[in-house]
Amino acid sequence: MKNISVVFVLFSLAACNADGEGAPGEGTPISKPVIADCPVIDSREWAAWVDAEPGPGAPTLHIRGTADLPTPGYDYAWRVGIADRAMPPGQHMHLDFTAPDGMVAQVVTPVEVAYEGEATYKEYRMIRVKCGDETLAEIADVPVAQ
Repeated sequence: MKNISVVFVLFSLAACNADGEGAPGEGTPISKPVIADCPVIDSREWAAWVDAEPGPGAPTLHIRGTADLPTPGYDYAWRVGIADRAMPPGQHMHLDFTAPDGMVAQVVTPVEVAYEGEATYKEYRMIRVKCGDETLAEIADVPVAQ
């Protein structure tokens, strides 16, 4: 009985790695970079403000911060999320990261991330920066520059 269990486990492990699926290991080809939902290790120095300078165009929302990533070469993109119904509202902003292609050094790399886009509202109570299911920052009392 013990021998049958050992053989079953060995066949299960071999089948898991035969097609490149399952846990990566030495000699296992990986067709695309494998990253967690949010690769950010740590973040800091978050700031947000609304530029409501008179002139053509709508007010502009600015967000800046620094994110520590596990390797250099990540790309990022911002997505505007939901706003709550409070007045002034709180705005959710999402950061999406794409892993670099190829081999890269495994060194923690600080990356400055910045957003500049049309402000949906003239003022905000807070800005919540999210990455995957994690909240990286909640910036309260967003100033309006006139």
